[in-house]
Amino acid sequence: MFNLKKGWTGLLVAGLMLALLLAACGDSTATTTSATTAASSGTTVAGQAATSQPNASGPAVDLNVWMYASAPEGAAPPADWEVYKTIKEKLGINLKFTMIPQGADGDTKVSALAASNDLPDVFELQNRNRALLFKFAEQGLLGETAKLLPMMPERTKLRYSDESLKNLDTYNGKVYGLQEPAKGQLYRRYGLFIRQDWLDKLSLKAPTTLDEFMAVAKAFTEKDPDGNGKNDTYGFGGFLDGSPGGMGVYFDPIFGAFGLPGAWDFSDMSKFGASYKNPNYQKAVQAFQQMNQTKVLDPDWPTLKLDDFRARWKQGKYGMFVEDFCALSCKANYKDFDTNNPKGSLVLIAPPKGPDGKNAVSTFSATGLNLIVSKKAMDAGKGPAIAKLLEWANSGEGYYLLGFGKEGVNYKKDASGGISVEGIDAKVVYNSKEQQPILQMKWLAYSGTDQELNARYAAFQTGNGRTIDPLQVYKGTTATAYVDATAAQLIQPAANSADINRYVSENLVQFILGQKPLNDASWKTYVDGLNGVGFADYEKSAIQTLKTSGFIK
Repeated sequence: MFNLKKGWTGLLVAGLMLALLLAACGDSTATTTSATTAASSGTTVAGQAATSQPNASGPAVDLNVWMYASAPEGAAPPADWEVYKTIKEKLGINLKFTMIPQGADGDTKVSALAASNDLPDVFELQNRNRALLFKFAEQGLLGETAKLLPMMPERTKLRYSDESLKNLDTYNGKVYGLQEPAKGQLYRRYGLFIRQDWLDKLSLKAPTTLDEFMAVAKAFTEKDPDGNGKNDTYGFGGFLDGSPGGMGVYFDPIFGAFGLPGAWDFSDMSKFGASYKNPNYQKAVQAFQQMNQTKVLDPDWPTLKLDDFRARWKQGKYGMFVEDFCALSCKANYKDFDTNNPKGSLVLIAPPKGPDGKNAVSTFSATGLNLIVSKKAMDAGKGPAIAKLLEWANSGEGYYLLGFGKEGVNYKKDASGGISVEGIDAKVVYNSKEQQPILQMKWLAYSGTDQELNARYAAFQTGNGRTIDPLQVYKGTTATAYVDATAAQLIQPAANSADINRYVSENLVQFILGQKPLNDASWKTYVDGLNGVGFADYEKSAIQTLKTSGFIK
């Protein structure tokens, strides 16, 4: 147990999307107001024109870059952002940055641009969404990235030299992405958290088994743990984040208790196949249904969005929930919870063990930022400008400006070259809630060095003087049980993935909500019905892919 007081799957194919909505995560997020609209619509802010280009030759190159924001609930960078000015003056690039909307809205928007052959010059695809990469590559919409590597030697050496990562972005023998390792963005970031102050108030212990988990959730729901005299708390909260192959990471510990988080069953590679063909998957769905029926689960789970979910745990509505370590414990993100719950204490616990002693928070893939370049951009001769931007962001001025803001304003460097905030106004320091907009592209820079991690996840004091150390929280999440599902990123989507997705999604939700009986007969009918949408052939193809790549011996 880790106490805050002290201190994929990528592509699991669209055909196996058992979730309904999509989400994201990064060093995210605090519940702000004006920026939610920005992130949900796809907000673009163009760089201001500069008067000179001392280090650039010829006219400025327009670069349209779309990425998932580091803080999706935060605002887009301001029009006078120092990054826009610097890139214009020193690189000869007129940057137009757009925050990709979270979840299904973002996928829909990017797909719509692809349909009109209007993809951004550079855009991010999350590992859960590698199916879109293969789809766009098949449609001839993507540019090959191999030719960019010699143009950015330092970044290539640090981030793009792993051949196995290149394979993840390879289609028909050609590489169509810039897949980075997980060191910068980190992985195994999520954990199961519990309100320790609620446990103390009700004289309970943290659950270790699924049965204990259900009992504690019931007490948190029914026994007024916050002491406000109202029936306004839930034992567990979450939402459908759209992770293919289950109800998503926010509900994965329930499926992990049966050894089956995610779409694919990695428990025995000699028997690799779809998770829901394993009899234990039905049991996990039944456990989820029990939570819904006993009302220990926030009943709005089918319709909640990321912003709603985070607003509720910060308001103190949930006794247990899954969250990204930084979205919970980083200074800017913890602020609202601390304000609403000054005596609240969140503790990281191990995911509950099921009847066979299995447990897992979720699945993981040791991959980080994945940038894609459109064919239109390459055909227009923008390759050198793209490489120049990425190399600039890798180190030196670009690294610090994107990752920490303006030196002397948002941070200082100490004698050893480390990041310091001594003497910096609390409202303009780089890791404050107010400064989230200026770091929305920080993933382009971060590389995961020890010095960087200590600066990114600096310890801080709560309102009542307790110390919160986000880096220690991360070390706690990485130590909890996970299932390695990196291999699934190699599996390409089924030709009729939309049909499979619709069938799986509709049935799962109906089972859990009690709209359809959940028993052995109905589950067999459900699984057998997948053959009607061609899933058997798709599963055989997936198995063959992993055999060819050596994951299945």
